Amino acid sequence: MPRPYITINDAKVVNAESSFQAFQQVGPKVCMVTANHPGFVGFQNHVQIGVFPMGGRYGGAKMDMHEELNPIGIRQYTMWKRWEDHEEMHYQQFDSIFRLCSSCLGMVVEGPWEDVYEIVSSDLPEVIAMTDVPSKLGAAFMAGQQPAPVAMPYGQRVIAGSDHYIIPGREQEFETAITDLMKMFQKAPGFLGYMVLKQIGASAIGSFQLQPEGIHQALQTLGDNPPKNKEGNFKLIEAKKTPTKYLVHMEWMDLNSAMFGISRVVINGRYRAQHDKALATLVQGPYVTLWSPMMEDTSWREYLNE
Repeated sequence: MPRPYITINDAKVVNAESSFQAFQQVGPKVCMVTANHPGFVGFQNHVQIGVFPMGGRYGGAKMDMHEELNPIGIRQYTMWKRWEDHEEMHYQQFDSIFRLCSSCLGMVVEGPWEDVYEIVSSDLPEVIAMTDVPSKLGAAFMAGQQPAPVAMPYGQRVIAGSDHYIIPGREQEFETAITDLMKMFQKAPGFLGYMVLKQIGASAIGSFQLQPEGIHQALQTLGDNPPKNKEGNFKLIEAKKTPTKYLVHMEWMDLNSAMFGISRVVINGRYRAQHDKALATLVQGPYVTLWSPMMEDTSWREYLNE
């Protein structure tokens, strides 16, 4: 089974209860509209918790800043069999999505911007609840397999997203170094799994970056009259980042696990030496933000792991 493509829609919104109420009301409807396309595999939506201080490099940051960050980040993953499926869905369902998203614009400070990624490497466990643990452990034992980490759903684990921009020509070197580091992290307490994602472009229509006529039509309505011109202003591959951007998606049991686990790259000699191989390929990074998955359809991992 080919790996799915992932689109990541980033926005910053006013950190207020009304914003989260709107997100909870509109988000499920957008997902239902998206699911009309057979290429849609699943979703995982996040709210930002904080920023990894990186040993004081970002000394004003804290692991938990969810009450202080304003605006606060919203990050929405959708998974697709092909990236073309995502673009086709947005075009077919443009009017419905425009009406729904327009009702949230009053809370938006920045965005949305929707990058598209391919999965370079991954090892993510199935997401299960505590009630599923006995049967999963029993099945692994009977099959003679190593039990998988217990990854809890719906805000009961922490996502660390680390941005890296690579010196041209050294992409493969980075991919090898960072994947080997992720495999080492599997011995860190509370580490659940990872994906190494490579940005291959961005969705103009998913970012509402329309042609000029469409932009003006969008600005002249409160959402009840979607633009007649819904063409994006650029092709997806024209928005590929240069230098190449990678997002390293890590999942941890909780904030303490993430803090002490990631810190191994500066306090443990073996982890530091391996991480240095990745650092040597960078133009910019790493910058690690921390997220809580507040809404998700966990079944996309079944497609990923088939």
